[in-house]
Amino acid sequence: MSSVDTQRYYLPLLREHVPLPRRGRVLELGYYDPHGALWAAGGAGQVLALRPSIDLVADLHRRAREADVTNLDVRLAVRPEAFEHGTFDLVLLLAPYFLGNAPVRQALEVAAAALTRGGVLYFQVHRRRGGDTFEGYARSLFNELSLLGKGGGQRRLLRAADPRPSLPGPPAGAASVTGPHLELSLRGATVRLRLAAGVFSAHRLDPGSQLLVETVELPEGARFLDLGCGAGTIGLALAAADGRARGILVDSSRPAVELAQENAATNGLESVEVRLSDGYAAVENERFDAIISNLPAHQGHRSDRSIATTFITGAPAVLREGGAAWFVANRALPYEPVAAQAFGEVRVAATDGRYKVLHCLQPRRSSRAPRPLGVATLPHRPRLRA
Repeated sequence: MSSVDTQRYYLPLLREHVPLPRRGRVLELGYYDPHGALWAAGGAGQVLALRPSIDLVADLHRRAREADVTNLDVRLAVRPEAFEHGTFDLVLLLAPYFLGNAPVRQALEVAAAALTRGGVLYFQVHRRRGGDTFEGYARSLFNELSLLGKGGGQRRLLRAADPRPSLPGPPAGAASVTGPHLELSLRGATVRLRLAAGVFSAHRLDPGSQLLVETVELPEGARFLDLGCGAGTIGLALAAADGRARGILVDSSRPAVELAQENAATNGLESVEVRLSDGYAAVENERFDAIISNLPAHQGHRSDRSIATTFITGAPAVLREGGAAWFVANRALPYEPVAAQAFGEVRVAATDGRYKVLHCLQPRRSSRAPRPLGVATLPHRPRLRA
């Protein structure tokens, strides 16, 4: 089995086959990989790199500064603005197979709409991770499609040109691809949620989130923080169950925040505010009775516990005296020692065959919320109202 990182570009293929426009515009859609944007900026006139979350934007900004790159514009978005359609000479895409098929098709549609009449899309797929399916998507969107090369663990580089006429896509900044609507009864309250591809738990209620919602005990009228809220399932269920509760929901992903805002409005939950935030950045000067989080265990398809560790160790800095944190995670992940460094008492409040809920009490006041990468806070959109 190949050990290559399939969430990254295979740069030798790009160098061999992609002619960068020295005076033209390049749109780069690399998701978790910053290297394609930096490589393109070294040979193109101007590069716009789009990223769906604050942490990815901040990381690419930092790398560009360190490399003294000045012709790279990094933007928190999943598509260019409408007035930019048809203005890019080249699009570079790393197919985000780790988000599912629908976001890959959306990314190809974004590319087709962004190109000038003579523009070209170069995109990388992996043969064993949906490559044939994604080539089929491209054939439906472009009149010309060719394979340029293979390498680096069954990765393929393709060239697509002459996009077919299509209907206008969703507006700039739209929350990913429409998914199912669910009506859930949790804690004696009913909430109606829209889910979407590209946002955590895109097709159903995540069992870890359900266990967490069923386990959390909040004081009446609590002010709570739902950290890494995704579509808003946990925070909205808690707010709906207690009309006096006040919830702040935060996520670093712009599509997730927009979807959670929509779901809050659908359920008429005006006591909920949804913010775009890199971890605790948007709430670092506020205090809460409780923090609730389904701890992230992956970046794309790669296991990564660093964000979860930051969520745990940063919690005491934003908790009130006597406040508590509730975290759900896979049973096999050893977060108890990390939590014990930040809290005086850590309990396993609930468990099932796969997940556990940690109840963390007596926050240690010496703990400080870690600063996010590169940016403190990006402005968040106003709360939506029903």
